[in-house]
Amino acid sequence: MLNILKQYGKRFTRKLLIYIGYYKAIAFILKRTSGFPIWENLEIDIQSSCNRDCEFCPRYHDRSGVRKDAEGKQVIAKMPTEKVYDLIDQAHRLGFRGKIKLHRLSESMLDKRYVEFAKYIKEKGLRLLENTNGDVFKKNEALCEQLDGLIEHLTIGLYDYHNEAEKQAEIAYWQGKFKKTQLAFSTPTENCTIRQGAKIYFEVKKNPAALDLPCPQPMKMMLVRYDGEVSLCCEDDQCHFDLGNAFEQSLQEIWWSRKHIHIARTLEKSGGRHQFPRCSTCYNGQEKINLLSRTSPED
Repeated sequence: MLNILKQYGKRFTRKLLIYIGYYKAIAFILKRTSGFPIWENLEIDIQSSCNRDCEFCPRYHDRSGVRKDAEGKQVIAKMPTEKVYDLIDQAHRLGFRGKIKLHRLSESMLDKRYVEFAKYIKEKGLRLLENTNGDVFKKNEALCEQLDGLIEHLTIGLYDYHNEAEKQAEIAYWQGKFKKTQLAFSTPTENCTIRQGAKIYFEVKKNPAALDLPCPQPMKMMLVRYDGEVSLCCEDDQCHFDLGNAFEQSLQEIWWSRKHIHIARTLEKSGGRHQFPRCSTCYNGQEKINLLSRTSPED
C-alpha cells in the first residue's frame, strides 16, 4: 500500500483519503476523545469592508488596520478566492453540514464573488445564512433574483426607519423581493447589543451582572477573518487570543487545539469571563437597549 501511495504521489493520496472518509474519521475521533463537538456555525470573512459606519458596530472605533487604518479610513482587502474554497472544502470533509456565513463585521454583498461562492456552498450541501444591511440589493435588484433560494436564511438590518409605519414599509419591501429565501429582520436601533469597539459602548449604562454570564459562543462558532486569523467569538475581531491562522493551519488543528478547548470550556461557565481581559469587559448578553427612543427625524 505504501509503495502505491509513493508511486502516485501526494495528490492521489489526498484524494484517496478523502474518498475513504479519512477526514471525517479524524473529526469523529477528535470529538470523542476531547468531548468537544465540531462548531455549529462557520463564518468566513470574504472581504473586509462595509459601506456603513454604524454607532452600534464594533468597527466604529477601530484604528488598528484590521477594519480601519490609523486615520479612520476603511481597509479594503479580500480573502483570496482559493482560500475561501479551501475553507469550505475543509469543513465539508470534516462532515460539517451546518450553517455558514460569508461575513465578519463586513458587508459581504459588496464582494462580486458572492454568487459563485453561494452556488458552491449549495452544491456542497451546506446551509448558507447571511446578514446584510440591504444597500447593495437596493442598487442591484437582479442580485435579489440571483440569490433568492441560494441563501437559505437572510437577516436584513433595518437601520433607517423612525417609527413603526416606516419599519413595516421596509419589511413589506423586502418580502416582495425574496420569495424562496427565508427572511428575518434585525432592528438594532430598537434592540441594540452592547458591543466592544462600538460608539455606544462608551455612552450607555452597562449591567455588571452581564460579566458573570456564561458565554457559549466559543463552543459553537468558527470565525475566520479575511486575512486567515481566527477569532474566538463575534466580539474578538482583533483576534486577541492568538488561536491561529487558517491559511497556515487546518481548521481541525485550530478548533481542537488544547488552547481553544480550554478557553471555550472556561467561558461556558458562570464567571468565566473574568479569566480573560477581553472577556472581562464584554457585556454581550445583557438586556438590549433602545436607541430609537433618543432620536427623532428632526435630530
